[in-house]
Amino acid sequence: MSRSFNVSVSGLSDVLKSLDATPIVGEIDKATEYYARKMANETAIAAPRKTGALANSFPPSVEKQADCAWSYGSDLPYATRQEYEHESKKGFVRKTVWNNRDPYRNTIKKKLGEIGR
Repeated sequence: MSRSFNVSVSGLSDVLKSLDATPIVGEIDKATEYYARKMANETAIAAPRKTGALANSFPPSVEKQADCAWSYGSDLPYATRQEYEHESKKGFVRKTVWNNRDPYRNTIKKKLGEIGR
């Protein structure tokens, strides 16, 4: 599925290389999937609605790209325009990602802290 938006976690490959314990990679992958699905749903709620097509395009788009790498977006040609130009709902994707940034980071930090115990 071609998507209009791309959100990635920088430094992820370095962290995964440094982890010898494969069970923690699975835990981080689960947390990443959870937040990708959560953000897709929150994006749908925040999206502009005329027909509902744009909002409905986000939740089913969640896909695993690689270990600990999940994506979501919209394949609708006007999705980017709505994100950047809509009068009242501008930034609905970016706001959702930003609002989940710290909770996601804290979840990963907690999981990484658990391997030190």
